[in-house]
Amino acid sequence: MIKAALIGMFALGCLAAPASAEEPASRCVDISVPKSLISARNGRWIELTSDQWQFLRGIYAMNPETPPGLPYGDHAILAQLAGDKGGMVFFVDGDKACTPMSAPAELLDMMRDVATGRINHQGAGT
Repeated sequence: MIKAALIGMFALGCLAAPASAEEPASRCVDISVPKSLISARNGRWIELTSDQWQFLRGIYAMNPETPPGLPYGDHAILAQLAGDKGGMVFFVDGDKACTPMSAPAELLDMMRDVATGRINHQGAGT
């Protein structure tokens, strides 16, 4: 429910943002919009590592719930609300938060493994 509200607020911010050839209004909003929403709900705004960003770009590109192609930006932020095991990833381009993507708890576990360099061979043959 909270994630839906956050995405809705992000969408409203995008509709109010002026469109340009470089930043379509449908995908980017001033970073202060989602950051203030998270802060107002005592949430966490977490800068992701370069490896996590690259990993998430691949997840984004293959996710049937996201637009085709790679997300905008050169790094990513994880927004998490208290009591929510998942979160929302924002791909960041300068001072714009772009292309939000839901991040369930299972994805966050994989992101932690990427950040620490942990390799999981679960399911490997004998």
